[in-house]
Amino acid sequence: SHILRYHITIYTATTSSSWTTKPIITMADTPTPTSQADPNSFATSMTLSEKWCIDFHALTHHHQSHNNTSNDDNIKNNTSRHVEGILLISSPISKIYADHPTAYDALTNTAKDATSKKGATVALADYAARILSEILPIPNDQSTASSSSSLPARVQTLAQARHHHANQIQSQKKRYSARPKKTRGGVRDSELPYVLERTDCCIVEIDGEERNNDKEKVLQFYLHGEFAVPNEGGDSISSKEILDGILSRTLTSVLQTLSEELTSHKCFAHIAAVVLQRRLRSMLQPPRNNHFDNRGNSTSTDQSYLDAVAFLADGSLLPRKSGRSILPMASPPAIPFYSPEGSEKLTRVVTVEVGSFWRKFLNDDGSVAMQRRERQQQQQQQQQQKDEEINHSKNNANDDDDNNSNNTADNNKTTVTMRGMIIPKGVTLIVGGGYHGKSTMLQALSYGVYDKLPGDGRERCVTHADAVSIRAEDGRYVNRCNVSAFISNLPGMRKKNKNDTHQTTTGGGGPPDTTRFSTKDASGSTSQAANVIEALESNASALLVDEDVSAANFMARDGRMRAMIMDEPITPLLYRVNGLFLSKEHGVSTVIVVGGVGEWLDVADSVVLMKEYVAYDGLAKARSVSYQFSYGHVQYAGKGVVHRLSWGVMEDKSGGMDAEEVKEEKERGPVTLSPLRRRPEEVCVLERFRDAAIHLMESGSSRLWLYRDDHGRDVLENGESGCGIVNQDDDDGIVDMSKCSQLVGNASEQLYGCGICILWLLRQSQLHPEEDLMELLHRMEVALDNGGMNELIASAEMKPSPDDANTTINKRNSSSLLSSHTALDLWETVGYAYRPRRHEVAMALTRMRGMTFEILPEKPLEDGKLSKEEEERLEAERRKKALADLWNNRRKK
Repeated sequence: SHILRYHITIYTATTSSSWTTKPIITMADTPTPTSQADPNSFATSMTLSEKWCIDFHALTHHHQSHNNTSNDDNIKNNTSRHVEGILLISSPISKIYADHPTAYDALTNTAKDATSKKGATVALADYAARILSEILPIPNDQSTASSSSSLPARVQTLAQARHHHANQIQSQKKRYSARPKKTRGGVRDSELPYVLERTDCCIVEIDGEERNNDKEKVLQFYLHGEFAVPNEGGDSISSKEILDGILSRTLTSVLQTLSEELTSHKCFAHIAAVVLQRRLRSMLQPPRNNHFDNRGNSTSTDQSYLDAVAFLADGSLLPRKSGRSILPMASPPAIPFYSPEGSEKLTRVVTVEVGSFWRKFLNDDGSVAMQRRERQQQQQQQQQQKDEEINHSKNNANDDDDNNSNNTADNNKTTVTMRGMIIPKGVTLIVGGGYHGKSTMLQALSYGVYDKLPGDGRERCVTHADAVSIRAEDGRYVNRCNVSAFISNLPGMRKKNKNDTHQTTTGGGGPPDTTRFSTKDASGSTSQAANVIEALESNASALLVDEDVSAANFMARDGRMRAMIMDEPITPLLYRVNGLFLSKEHGVSTVIVVGGVGEWLDVADSVVLMKEYVAYDGLAKARSVSYQFSYGHVQYAGKGVVHRLSWGVMEDKSGGMDAEEVKEEKERGPVTLSPLRRRPEEVCVLERFRDAAIHLMESGSSRLWLYRDDHGRDVLENGESGCGIVNQDDDDGIVDMSKCSQLVGNASEQLYGCGICILWLLRQSQLHPEEDLMELLHRMEVALDNGGMNELIASAEMKPSPDDANTTINKRNSSSLLSSHTALDLWETVGYAYRPRRHEVAMALTRMRGMTFEILPEKPLEDGKLSKEEEERLEAERRKKALADLWNNRRKK
C-alpha cells in the first residue's frame, strides 16, 4: 500500500558551516490515519498519499540567522521550538500519469532509443523543478492557518533556502548595498534556458538490482522546510504535529498544483522540445570508435547521418539581448537565421523521428505548437493591428488554426521536417566583417551541446555533444601534458644532461620536456596547446575556436615570419587541423571564427560567410582567393606542405644524440603527438586531496577550491591527521574555470558538480590503479547514466570497495545521501548542482593546482595487431613509395 511515511532524524552541528551526521533520534514508518472528519485536515491530503511519498529529515544547528520564525510569540515564550529539515518527496511516474497512459508510455517504454528516453525523463524533472521554484516558497503569512494554535511554517526549494540564508547573513552583518547583486546574465535560476540533470529534482529507478525498461521510475525532489513545533519536553517530535504543520497546511496545495502542471500541455511541449533536440543531435554523426560508443547514441543499423558537427534550423534567433544576457533578442531588430540559398554543401532538409505522442506538441517544422487559446489570442492581436483587412485576416487565421489543429491532432504523424544549415565535419571557417554575426554563431554552436527550453530561439540548433570550446588561458596550471604537437625543439632540449631527464617545469635547471610539459603559469600559446591536447584526451569530437580570444602565435604564422624565423618552436594550429581531422585515431573537426588571417582559407573544407547577419556559402570564393595567394609550395622544415602536416608519430629525434641519450629517449615511451596515458598520482589520491571538501571561492564565481578537510573524518592509518602535507602550496586545490565558456548559467551549480565528480574520480582512481584518465571518465559517465549526480554524492564518503561500480543509490538507504558531508555542503552553498559533461570535469581536474599526474605505459597489443604509431609509420612509407613510383613512371615516359 502507498501510505505517507515520515522518517524524522535530527542531526546536530558543531560549527556554523558544516553539519555532523550523528543522529539523536529516529522515527520511521509512522502509521497515518485513514479518515478525518474535517475535510481541510490531514484526511484531505490522503488523496495525494496514493501518489506522493514524503520523507522528512530534521536538522538542528546554531545558525541564529536561520531562525526566521524566532520573532513568534510562542517561540519567545519557550512554548515552541524551531525545526529545520529536508523534505524528500517522491512519486512513481506511473501514478503521476495514471490517467495519461500514452504519456507514461512515451516517457518509459516506447522511446525510439536510449537518447530520447533519457532526454524525456531529464526534461520532466527539469520542468518539475521549475514549477516548484514558481509556486514556492510558502512564507509564514501564507502557510499559517487561521487557527490560533497553528504554528508558522516555511517550505522552499533548496536554492531559495540558500539565497534566503545568505540574505539573512548579509542583514546580520549590516552589509548594505546600493543595488541588488545579480548573477551572470541577470536572471533567476528558474529562467536558465538549459535543460540539465540536477541533484534537487531527478528521475530514479525504484529497484537497482537489474536495470531494464520494465523497472519503475520515480520522480524525486528535495525541499527545505522550517517550522515551529510545541515543546513537549525532551527531544521528541510528534508526528501529528508534523502532519498538521507541514502537510495539511503547506504541501497539499503544492503537490496538487505540481500534479496538475506535470500533465499540462506546457509540460508535454517542454519535453517534446528536448526529445527533438536529442534525436536531432544523435543524427549528426555515427558513434565514434572509442570508449564512449555505447553511451547515449542510437544503435540502429538503418540510421542515416548528416556527417556534421552541428545543425542550425531556419528561423532560429541566435543573438542575445546583450553580452551578459542569455535571453533572446526581440525580432525585429534581430534577424532570424536562414540557411544559405543554393548551397548543396551546407543546406539540408532533415526529417526527425520523435514519436506520435511528442509529435502532437510540435509543428511541422519542429517548433513548439501553441495551445489553441494562445493561438486565438495571438490571432486577435494581429487582427486588431490590421483593421483595414479584418475579414481577410479572419479567414486566413481560421484556415491556419484548422491546419495547425490538424497537424497537432494527427496521431499518425511521428516525424518533423526542418530546413537548416549544417556545419560539416572537417575544417569549417566562419568568416565575415566585424559585427556581422560570426561570434554570435559560434556562441550558438558552443551552447548547442545542451538542450534548451522552448522560446530560447536556439531550441532547434544542436551541436554534437562532445564539441569543446578552445581558447588561450594565460596563467593556467598544466601538469605532464604532451604538447609536442605544437611546441617542440626548445633551446637546449638535445643538450640536456642525464640529471635533467625528469625536468618538466618551465623553471629550474633545464629546458622543459614538451612531451611531459608542466608549468604553474602557462603563456597564451602553451595554454591553448594544452587545451587542445586535453580536449583530445577527453575524446572531443570537434574544437570550437574564436580568433579573438586565441593566442596569435599559436593560431598562424605568415610567410614573412617563416622566412624570418626558421627555428620557431611553435607549430601553429593552422598547420595541424587537417592532419588532426584525417587522423584515424582522433578524426576531430575544427570550427574557427576568422577575420584577420587569410592563410586559413588554404585549409578550409567548408566556409560560412556572414554578411549583415545573413549566412552564405563562401567556399568557392575562399578557394579562388587561396589559389591567387597560395603558399602551398612552401615547405615547413622539410616535413611537407606547410598547411597540411600529418598527425601521428613525431619525427626521429635521435640525430645528434649519443648512444646513451638514444637509449634514454626510448625508455621514456612512444614519441607520439597524441595525449599520453596519465592518471592522478598516488600522493594526490591518498594524501594531498584525501577526504577533500568542496568550496566556492565566492558566490557566482567560476573558481573552486578542493581542500583537505580532516574535521569529523577518519584519520590516516598511522593515526596522524595529515594536515601538514609536505611540498603543499597555499594555492593547492584551487580550480579556475573562468575561461571555460561552456559552463552554463552563473557557473556555480555546474562548477560544484565538477567538484563532486572530481572527488568521485579520485576515489575510483584508488580502486582502479591500472586505468588512465579517459577510462576513469568513461566509468564516471556510466555511473552518472545509471544513478545520476546523487549516486556520486552518496558514495563520496563511503569506504572504497571494488563493488562500488555495481552499486546504485537505490541499493543504499536515502539517509546515506542526506547524511553526506558533500550533500549538506552542497545544499548550504548553492542549493543544487547540475550534471557537467566529462569535458568540463576533465578541465577542472587538469586545472586544479597541486594535482600531479603519472604517465602510464601503453597497453599491450593483441597478437597480430599493430600499434597506432606503427600503423601511421607504415601508412607514411606507403604514401612515399606511391609518390616515388609516380615520379618514376613519369620519367620513363
